[in-house]
Amino acid sequence: MEYRLSNVVDIPEFKDLMESFYSITGISCLIKYINGDVFNVPFKSHLYPGSVCDGHEEDILKQIDRGNKIGIYKHYNGLIYIGIPIIINKKHIATTFLNPVFFEESYRKNAIEESDEFGPGNREYINRIMRVPVISEKNMKKIINFFRNEFMVLAKLEYRLIEDSDRTKVTSENYTELYSTYEQLYASYKKFRLRYDEMAKMAYYDQLTNLYNWNYFMKEVENQIKKYPRSSFSIFQIELNNFKSINDIFGYEYGDKLLKKIGNTLKKLNIGIVSRMGGDGFLLLKREMNDKIELNDLAKYIVDTISGLWNFDGNEALVSANIGITVFPRDGNKVAKLIRNADIALNKAKLSGQNSYRLFEKSMYDEILKKTELERELRKAIKNNEFILYYQPQVDIKTKKVVGFEALIRWNSPILGWVMPLEFINLAEETGIIVSIGEWVLKTACIQNKKWKDKGYSYDFISINVSPIQLKDSNFLSTVRKVLEETDLKPEYLEVEITESVMMESLELNLGVITELKNMGVRVALDDFGSGYSSLNYLKSIPINTLKIDKTFIDGICKHSYEDIITGEIIKLAHKMKLEVVAEGVEMEEQIKYLEGENCNKIQGYYFGKPMPPEDINMFLEKKDLQL
Repeated sequence: MEYRLSNVVDIPEFKDLMESFYSITGISCLIKYINGDVFNVPFKSHLYPGSVCDGHEEDILKQIDRGNKIGIYKHYNGLIYIGIPIIINKKHIATTFLNPVFFEESYRKNAIEESDEFGPGNREYINRIMRVPVISEKNMKKIINFFRNEFMVLAKLEYRLIEDSDRTKVTSENYTELYSTYEQLYASYKKFRLRYDEMAKMAYYDQLTNLYNWNYFMKEVENQIKKYPRSSFSIFQIELNNFKSINDIFGYEYGDKLLKKIGNTLKKLNIGIVSRMGGDGFLLLKREMNDKIELNDLAKYIVDTISGLWNFDGNEALVSANIGITVFPRDGNKVAKLIRNADIALNKAKLSGQNSYRLFEKSMYDEILKKTELERELRKAIKNNEFILYYQPQVDIKTKKVVGFEALIRWNSPILGWVMPLEFINLAEETGIIVSIGEWVLKTACIQNKKWKDKGYSYDFISINVSPIQLKDSNFLSTVRKVLEETDLKPEYLEVEITESVMMESLELNLGVITELKNMGVRVALDDFGSGYSSLNYLKSIPINTLKIDKTFIDGICKHSYEDIITGEIIKLAHKMKLEVVAEGVEMEEQIKYLEGENCNKIQGYYFGKPMPPEDINMFLEKKDLQL
């Protein structure tokens, strides 16, 4: 006889049960028999960015066929799909497919970012992503066990019923047994409902802090928008700073206790609904309307309340926070958009330093749009050969001859036009693209250097700038060796420039890199000296060849300011340490005369020449000297 759950399940009641379960947990299920038939359960597939029918089902069924108790499909964007087999008489007769979930909120954010969320065509996809519940692995195991246990009860009942039917015992005894079976089934339904409180707590409360969780907060915001579409409310996204350090120093147990205390403190402020986002973040929903000044005052009050020293268990932990604020309906009328805007404002607040707060402004979103477009085009730039190296001459102050060049990158984008380095270098460093760009600069400069040297042009070397991200890259030194070998360029014809602030970020690591470069025969210059730490003491420990004085000092000389004295002393000290000195940003003849009087070695700046493309440098070198 064919196994069918409908033989023992009251379908309307079961539907009602599953609808209630969905309203509590955000989880719905789809039951499919092995032959492909679908058991009539209200699966919410239209709410999610994918269903079991788009490639996940087959993978899940293969896992179950191999004997797995459940099948799990992990999508690259963080979505988790789960299938639970229904076994009757040791046969796999059907599978319960649960709608997709995220295990962590960060996965949801990544999925939105990877969808190129700022394009208008992806709005519906993003809305669906925001409907996907975030359930921890621990809680998801409870939900899986819930389905497994209850469907095991149904399976046993059905098997019992089928056994009786096969024996064709249409007797009063059989009727009594059948009635008993339905009593057991009814008892199982009661068991379902008795678990609702536990499931609701698991679905809507954070287990650590006992505050509301992300799922509850999202539903509350949705309800607020639906019920009161004309009433304003605000969302505060609160994030603690450097909480990982507290866990590392005192342990996770202490960190958890601290999160509980901070969460309870936020709740006791009675500002609005407080929920935990997960990790070290909280959300606050304030229903009353406030103007900009009041919102900022409230944010300051929250920051002042939770920031500072927290004392308990004999320990002191220093806590700071940042807050991003968004307002409905001014900043948007969709939950996903409001949460996104609060996150944007929070990130802006972080840039202002700890214990800061920002109210969302449209300009912040526009800036992200611009940044997103810039990153997209930047990733294409190397492949499409959009970068160009310009070269600015370095001049010997006594002979007035060109003795070197600094290679400076320029970007001519077919979409954005000419983009100067200040506009894209920081972004390239943030995204890691700078490693590829830096390798391109190194190789291009060495190829050009080799060409000019082969033509017999008389100059010492070409300098290239190196990013801190490149210095931290484990392949940096091997890349330098490889490029020098491939271009057949002598190492002494190459100089690597490292800024003073970068040098001091990871002094020990960078000293190792510089030492290796020097061992190869590559020259090293300390760039922008005076713009950062301005410490003369550590110069003795850094094996450099050249010191480049920052333009800010050069701008101040000849103006009866302290820059004259400081610049002169830097040059004298550098010479005592047998270092060459290059003055950057020289633009006036008075500066040249002063620097010449202080015995500065080389000059670089617009007075002698702007950065120029290779073809202009060819003509420059043909002249052999400069026309001053």
